[in-house]
Amino acid sequence: MRCLKLGKRRDLFAFPYPIAIWRDPPRSVEILKDVVNDYRLERIYSVGDVVTKNLLTHGLIPTSVAVDEKTRRGVQVEQLAIYDKVVRVYNPPGYITEEAWAAVEEAVRGHIMIKVEGEEDMLSLAFIKLAPPRSVVVYGHYLGAMIAIPVDWYRDEIAKLFDYLEKC
Repeated sequence: MRCLKLGKRRDLFAFPYPIAIWRDPPRSVEILKDVVNDYRLERIYSVGDVVTKNLLTHGLIPTSVAVDEKTRRGVQVEQLAIYDKVVRVYNPPGYITEEAWAAVEEAVRGHIMIKVEGEEDMLSLAFIKLAPPRSVVVYGHYLGAMIAIPVDWYRDEIAKLFDYLEKC
């Protein structure tokens, strides 16, 4: 896969996907726990420093995470013993580089913390495409919601999007 430039098509991701949780923690994490239990989801992948920190702080441990260590709120996510490995990648805003894609491929198979130099936001797409069945990808929406995407519902749509982007 080549480096994808999402550029002007980033607007496709400016709206929340199916489950938008408009509550502050810890209530948002409790609701996500209910979603995970109700849909019998087995793996949680978290993208973003604030969402990841909120999940960890309130007792919901993601399988793997992607953070860029830059937030408007100055939140820092420490590597915990639960993550077997830290993978450092470069990924500029609006892109998914081959290096970042490979890190996500590794992360969906194990307990990995991806630390991104640049921006991690678009890696949620790679997690949605690559995550095994019964997984959920969680990220923060810029207006404050926690977005949860059960990948089984959206895998075909994400595949169509990548087909479109590769033709551009």
